[in-house]
Amino acid sequence: MSCISGKPVVPSVRLSNAARPGLMMPAVGLGTGGYGTKDGKGGEYWDPAQGHNATVAWLQLGGPRIDASDDYQSVTGVGSGWVASGVSREDIFITSKINPHGYDQALQDFAQNLKDLQTEYVDLLLIHWPGTQPGTTPPPPLPCKEANGTWAACRLGTWKALEKIYNAGQARAIGVSNYEVNHLLEIMNLKSLIPSVNQVEFHPYWHEDQLLYFCQQHNITFNSYSPIGAPDHAVTLGPSWNAIPDLRTHPNVTQIAQKHNMSPAQVIMRWHWQQGIVINPRTRDPVHMAENMDIFNFALDTDDMKTLS
Repeated sequence: MSCISGKPVVPSVRLSNAARPGLMMPAVGLGTGGYGTKDGKGGEYWDPAQGHNATVAWLQLGGPRIDASDDYQSVTGVGSGWVASGVSREDIFITSKINPHGYDQALQDFAQNLKDLQTEYVDLLLIHWPGTQPGTTPPPPLPCKEANGTWAACRLGTWKALEKIYNAGQARAIGVSNYEVNHLLEIMNLKSLIPSVNQVEFHPYWHEDQLLYFCQQHNITFNSYSPIGAPDHAVTLGPSWNAIPDLRTHPNVTQIAQKHNMSPAQVIMRWHWQQGIVINPRTRDPVHMAENMDIFNFALDTDDMKTLS
């Protein structure tokens, strides 16, 4: 692992569009949103205590970025964790997310989010998701008063709130999450600010290559969550889903890992990085945290990349 004064060296990418000039986003962040419930169902559960402990461990290991959300049960723990870590706020890149509940509600949600995270600003603020497809449930939530019954109005109202937050200096960059091309085009058609980041699920089992290409063509940084496929969640999806094998045990992955003397998870994360994608692997294990930052001293060849894709 490359280190300076004992800390890992994680490269960063320069954000464009709705981002402060020169703002750099570290390539690896800590995901803090578990899929599980408190009763142990659905995968790993993250409560405030888990969020606190993981945040402290990550930052003290030299982890440069944290991915949070007002929806995550861990959010107040992330706030207390970065404070307890002893790391200066200026040395931490904090991403957070709010729901597409319209202009007024977005401003209220963000104000609470800052309190939960114990910070006066976030480095990156995202709309967490675009809502459901037309004609499907659930309908837009009641707080979205200006929606007139459409998710499109909800998310565009929320984007205008993010623009206000950005212009006020409370977010150094703004973007979206789980957006498809049609959702991005809605914002671009406003002829205003363009998202700096689109955070989506992306891994060798699920990779929307056309979405990646669109974002890269428009200087929208592509950010992967669940980069190794959320194996703790995938095995609990129920009988209506086909069985999803743990990506880390796939023969193609293990063979390439052996070839490079790296772990399967490191090989998968390197596959992302060589496509220009920044990642949010989620873990509470300090050993895995260190491993996730140690993906920059080897390279996959063309055959490796094709095989993993």
